[in-house]
Amino acid sequence: MKLNYLLLDPNDVARIQVRQRLKEISSLSLTKEFSNFTDLKNFLQYESTDLVLIDPSENEDKIFKFIEQYGIQKQVVFTSKKSTHAVKGFELGILDFLPKPFNLVRFELTMERIEQKRLGIKPVNPELKKSIEVKCNLKTEKITLSAIQWIEAMGDYVKIVTSKKKYIVLSSMKGIQQRIPEKHFFRCHKSYIVNLEEVINFSQSTVFLKNKSIPLSRAKKEGFKTAWSSRY
Repeated sequence: MKLNYLLLDPNDVARIQVRQRLKEISSLSLTKEFSNFTDLKNFLQYESTDLVLIDPSENEDKIFKFIEQYGIQKQVVFTSKKSTHAVKGFELGILDFLPKPFNLVRFELTMERIEQKRLGIKPVNPELKKSIEVKCNLKTEKITLSAIQWIEAMGDYVKIVTSKKKYIVLSSMKGIQQRIPEKHFFRCHKSYIVNLEEVINFSQSTVFLKNKSIPLSRAKKEGFKTAWSSRY
């Protein structure tokens, strides 16, 4: 089934480039493209769509307000050079943020997420079905890897945070890192390891989980981008 999409970009050259790249995705069909927000707003007041790609560089406050008022967050993908738009997109709860220059491989991952949500599928890698055993409060606890959201350094201890519970474990970050699959967990900061499956989005200096913002160090930024884009 094809998804219909709208494209808003005030830059004519950038808009044409994105449109041409998206022609390579057979499951997408362009309904209409816009160079200004007013025309997009007028269109959406009378028509519906599956997906809206927006560069909010112009009229950003009006765009943010419109997205909230019309409740279309889960249809919107921001495409922008500004990391502040990633942060705002996270606050709004949009579907995704794609940094410019536009990367087709990265967008295909977004398409996978859309399809999985449409079908009600949450992919779980077989490696993440495994568990690790840790000593916590004088007893042994078994933690399923897929349940881990992030791990935080606390001096001689680490805090392992899952969706249901927090575990304080006597261990170094390096020690715990050696016990979890490198492909699915990334040390984005000297004090934090994140489960890549739990990452919603990221900016130049921050990794966004559902209920947590975690610092992304400058030295780890490129490595994180690579790890996150190849996590499936």
